Amino acid sequence: MSTSMAAPSDNHNAYHPLVSANLEGIEQALHLLTQLDNAQYTYVAKPYVQSSIGAHLRHINDMYFALMNYQQQGEIDYDQRRRGALVETQREVGIDELHAIKRWLLALEQRELSAPVTIQSETSLYQQQVCQMPSTMQRELLFVASHTTHHFSVMRVNAEACQVKTERIFSYAPATASYLRSQA
Repeated sequence: MSTSMAAPSDNHNAYHPLVSANLEGIEQALHLLTQLDNAQYTYVAKPYVQSSIGAHLRHINDMYFALMNYQQQGEIDYDQRRRGALVETQREVGIDELHAIKRWLLALEQRELSAPVTIQSETSLYQQQVCQMPSTMQRELLFVASHTTHHFSVMRVNAEACQVKTERIFSYAPATASYLRSQA
């Protein structure tokens, strides 16, 4: 387990901070996946969690795919999910999808980041209630990065239950990492 909180070797300073933040998350996920076998990837540490690393990765990737498909669909629809897709059970599919997301992030241009977008998402557990609202790609990248960190926390429980040590800062929010650096 890494105890360092130093920046990864890839230099993302040349990119917009939100692109860099998302690239850091993608690279953390790739690092975790390279440590797992398929049994660990699909393991569910019940009763503490209800889904495998693969299921959480599918959900993370679905959020990125919603952003990536914005141009074709005209809106970001976070409710489009691929439940039961191969990415949930085949680690190599997850790795391939993460590389596709990384390529997309690296190709984003400044004008795309500040462009207005429309998001759509369901908001109620008890009835189908869909809300649409304006946003920007920058704001949605911030949301997806934060959402990814949240799911990393659950993925960490599964990994640790499989005796796979994660990086020290895996699943930490940026503000938490900053706080810990200030305490060192």
